[in-house]
Formats: sequence, structure tokens, C-alpha cells
Amino acid sequence: MHFETRYKSHHNSSGLIGKYYPQRRVTEEEFLEKLKEEPKDVPRAIYVHTPYCDKICSFCNLNREQLSESLDSYADYIVSEFDRYGEYRYFKEKSVDVIYFGGGTPTVYRSEQLESILQSVNRNIKFSKEYEFTLETTLHNLNDEKIELMNRYGVNRLSVGIQSFSDEGRKFYNRTYSKNEVTERLIQLKDKFNGEVCIDIIYNYPEQRIEDVIEDARIIKKLDLGSSSFYSLMVHEGSTLSHDIKDEKVKIQEDLKRERELHDAFIRELTKDGEYYILELTKIAKKGRDKYKYIKTRNFGGDTFPIGVGAGGNVDNISIFRMKKEMSMFVEKSDYQQRLDKFSGLFQFPQVSKNVVNELLTPEEKVIFEEIVSNLKDNNFIFETNEHYTLTEDGLFWGNNISREILTTVVEKTLGTIKK
Repeated sequence: MHFETRYKSHHNSSGLIGKYYPQRRVTEEEFLEKLKEEPKDVPRAIYVHTPYCDKICSFCNLNREQLSESLDSYADYIVSEFDRYGEYRYFKEKSVDVIYFGGGTPTVYRSEQLESILQSVNRNIKFSKEYEFTLETTLHNLNDEKIELMNRYGVNRLSVGIQSFSDEGRKFYNRTYSKNEVTERLIQLKDKFNGEVCIDIIYNYPEQRIEDVIEDARIIKKLDLGSSSFYSLMVHEGSTLSHDIKDEKVKIQEDLKRERELHDAFIRELTKDGEYYILELTKIAKKGRDKYKYIKTRNFGGDTFPIGVGAGGNVDNISIFRMKKEMSMFVEKSDYQQRLDKFSGLFQFPQVSKNVVNELLTPEEKVIFEEIVSNLKDNNFIFETNEHYTLTEDGLFWGNNISREILTTVVEKTLGTIKK
């Protein structure tokens, strides 16, 4: 087994089942009827999308836009969504394990707007005992008043878009502040914020040195951060970076050998003392600290209730995507699609339980899966014990390819036998 191109994101391996088995569209009324039913006993998350930034990263083409006017209308919309859905049994009768505000930049709101939104969350949502409440942020969007509001209303995790500590990398990514300023602001943030502070790192920008990613890892350890995401730079159509490449202002040369060197150097440096471990393919966490429950809920068959333009998720067997304030798409997934989606999510993590695999696959699918695993073992991507399948160092680097390969092979080889 040999991979020519590396898939860098879980999006390359998620949502593939619909390609083979088209889902059935359902109405909003059918969706609302489900919210009136007794809630199922599954992990539950809420994802809230803020498609606005006041400064756009060079690589970004996500569902966001440059902030050019007041966000009063959008903040009021988010509040009204929490108030509207908070009236249903779905939220009245069962607590929520995870709330995740993504974007965009959720801390781009003015303090009074942010407080109104956080009040609406607390007014309508019951938090589970060990809840996780995350806001994505940049450092320049934070001030003492916003931090105090987040402490007051139960936010207990921040995901800070750092991307790189090096001054060269920060300039390339169009980030605010120098390396020294970023480090000092993170120290101050950890002192003022009551919860966990986590960051994002994006590696493999042009001319990046091995020493740069090693230094990023050392700073993470020195600052005692809860975790760090670690993504290889992706060039997205429509981003500033993609335009600069077309205009020949920037040259990006795909070099898998170099990408691998940077990837391995960061992981080895951050994990070598045994304090940090690989939580999932693109997340390294400090032991006993950041749990990243959001990704576990999404990948292990829980509900993710979406709020906000650009948000996507699911409630039980209905997937939801919010296209506009007054326009959402609702799609029903079969039991087969839900089962295989959950199966594909397993391989976003470095170790997979055999018991869970056995619960999810039919005997026929299990035979096919074991053939794939045998091939992966022969190519040093996976090793096997009595209880687990575990990715090797090679397997971690190619993890999204492996996840995609396993899922598509199992589906395609059973294609004619599945009842839709």
C-alpha cells in the first residue's frame, strides 16, 4: 500500500457515505418533531458558528468574511436561536456535554454582544457535570472585560489561533503581534482565564525550518498549554494565499519528505518528556488536562446541534446544515450510514478498540476490514495487540489517508449487499 498524495484533514475521510448512498431530504417540521421527543441518551454537543473575523488569515477560505459593520443583528440572531430551540424537550430534559463556538472568530463580538449571547446559552442550556465550553479566539480580540465575561458564564476552554510563534511564520499567515508579544499575551491570558488555554499550530509554510517547529513545541511546553492542534498548511481556493500563488507572489512546492520531517520533529519534541501525548491525528494534549470532548462527541456517534450561518451537525439520524439565517437543509441518514460514519470517526485517533470495531461491523464487513488491516500491518502503518489497533509513526502521518482507505474499501466491497 502506497499513498501518492497526503490528505491533511479529517474532511477528506468524513461524509463519504453519502457519495454511495444518497440521503433523503426531510422538512424542518420533521426535524422540529424530533426535538419534541424524549432525548436519547447519547453525548450531546452544540456547535455555534460566527462567520466573521476582523483580520483574515492568509490561508483561510472558511465560511467567514471580513468584519465591516456592527454585529448587533447577527448577535441578536444567535440569541434568538438559543431562545427558540431552548423551548423544546431536546434541551429542557437533558444536559449538554459540549458547547463549541467556532468561526470565524467568536470573540470578535463587542463585550455587550458577547454577554448577551452567553446569557442566552445559560438561560436555555443545562450543562452536564463535566461539560466543556470552548470559544475559538485570536489574541488581539481579547480584553480583560471579555475574559471576565467568559469566566462568569462558564466558558472553560479557549482555542487560540496562533499558527506559528516564529516571526517569519506569523508574517506569512498575516497574524498580529511578534513572537515575544504572543508569548507574553498567552502568559497573561493563562493568568486571567479560569479554564484551559489551547492553541492551533500550522506548519509547512515556505522556507520553514525544522528549528522553527521544535521551537513552537518548546514554547507550548514552557507555557504549560493544555493542547495544540497541528495541521499542515493547506492551500484553499479563494484564500489570499491561493491568489498570491496564482499571481506568483508566493511559491508553494509540495515536498512530502520535508512535510514529514516537520511533522515528526514537532511531535517528537512535544511528546519526548512524556507530559504530552497524541490525542488524535492533529491534536497533542497534556496528560490529565485538555480532553477535547468536542471532537470525541462528533466522531463517536453523539449529537452535534448546529446554530449559526455555516454551522453543520446532526440530531440523531438527521443532519442539519445552516445555509442562511432563514434557510437550513435537513437530511435523514439510514442506520447503515450512521454506523459507517461512526466507524470512520474511529480512525481519527491513534488507537482503536477492537471491541468497538466488532460492535460496528457486520461479519462480512469485518472480513474485508481484517484484509485491509493485514495490508496496513505489512506496510508498517498499524500494529495490532489483543485489544487494539494502533497507528505507527508512519500511520500517524498518513492517518487521514488510512481512514479514507478503510472506509471506502469496506463500503465499495459491500456495495451490492447493503439494503438502503
